[in-house]
Amino acid sequence: MRLLLFLFCLIALPAWAVSYTPQSVPNPRLVNGSHVADPDQIIGAETLVRIDARLRQLEQRSGVQVAVVALDSIGDVEVFSFAQQLFESWGIGHAGRDDGLLVLLVRDQRAIRLHTGYGLEGALPDVVCKRIQREFMVPAFQRGDFGGGLLAGIVKVDRILADPAQVQALPALPVSAEATPWEVFRVAASALGGVALVLVFGFKSANGYFSGDAAAPENPPITPGWSRRAWLGGFAFGPAAIIVACNLLPLTSPLLVCGAALYGYFALLAAFQAWRQQVALRQLAARGEYFAAGELVAREQAFWGWMAVLFPLPFLFHYLFQRQRRMHYRNHPRACPKCQAPMRKLDEAAEDEFLSRARQMEETLQSADHDVWLCTACGATATWAYPGTESKYTKCPSCKCLAYTLESDTVLEKASYESQGRGETIHVCKFCGKRKTTSYRIPKLVRESAAGAGGSLGSSSSSGGSSWGGGSSGGGGAGSNW
Repeated sequence: MRLLLFLFCLIALPAWAVSYTPQSVPNPRLVNGSHVADPDQIIGAETLVRIDARLRQLEQRSGVQVAVVALDSIGDVEVFSFAQQLFESWGIGHAGRDDGLLVLLVRDQRAIRLHTGYGLEGALPDVVCKRIQREFMVPAFQRGDFGGGLLAGIVKVDRILADPAQVQALPALPVSAEATPWEVFRVAASALGGVALVLVFGFKSANGYFSGDAAAPENPPITPGWSRRAWLGGFAFGPAAIIVACNLLPLTSPLLVCGAALYGYFALLAAFQAWRQQVALRQLAARGEYFAAGELVAREQAFWGWMAVLFPLPFLFHYLFQRQRRMHYRNHPRACPKCQAPMRKLDEAAEDEFLSRARQMEETLQSADHDVWLCTACGATATWAYPGTESKYTKCPSCKCLAYTLESDTVLEKASYESQGRGETIHVCKFCGKRKTTSYRIPKLVRESAAGAGGSLGSSSSSGGSSWGGGSSGGGGAGSNW
């Protein structure tokens, strides 16, 4: 009987999990005047304070209202529908200006959505929202760092809205009723292409992609990247020259000619990149550096994913081929570095004899995966480390084992309207036991005005008297999954 009851509890457990509706999400403006709703404590207290401070400054500076909502579950409801209902229910943004933005994270659906009001669709078009998610937010979410991903996305949104040059470049120019499809394409390609170029160039510069960039000692570049001049020439001036030429030449179908020319041009650039990669792989394989070859393939994986989406012919097949190459190089037969005799790869049970206790702990935690190869002649071993499936661990500052993680993030004293609060984070190493405790301050709560509060400050319901500005959304924005 007890066993049956236990099994019933296991089966019923998912049904007991809290699933929010747009009406049950706590409205932070009614609770404590904040911009962030985090009822399931997904973000972390310290990061939540930083996000709220950034959004408070953005609203004071520009009037733009941004709400960040992080939820464990919304059940089976589609994220877009939920975001639209929540946006309209709260009225994010100012009436008439509709300058609101909702950033919605749903953890169990592994989904993030930036949902814009009418007035922000020019400054934050769908393609820019998508880029922000893919380049600044999703990588952190994949590591389990939800607060860090949300903060990185908010920082990027703030910088775009704060830079007048970027704001002027983002909205598409108004098109008259007599505008031709070619004119619409030319304006859209110039505006959106310019924004995408700035974002990608900045991301690559920050990550040391270009040849000549200083690389982190622990992560040196495997092969030289493009120089800045060559990259800008290939991906900025080349496409711009094609658009200008198609606009100046007396073509009967400039849109068709320009589209075909751009497709062919970028396909040739991608083919050139594939050739460069293949040359580098042959050089590494010739030197027996199969680990470096596998890491090069892994580093280029995202690029070929984008090529498969944008240019399915012929790069969809190349992308599928690339996905098999890393394991090919990881398991490729290799020679002993001492006597050049053949080596064999040990299985999981046999390799522990040759791994240190720290490396064994990393495999137990799945923070890293180690391959051990044994020489069949002289008995020498060689070990290579690969990323594990668990990304929440970092290198311990004491023992250097990849076993250092956040153990707790606790609010010791809640903030009030009269005094600051106090919080504490504890990081611990699962291998050597090192613990580090860090204290942080939580800013005082901000009182709502009598008109804004509407007498409902203590309510956690999101319906009625939202204290936002009454803005609307037409469903603009973008969503991503990880």
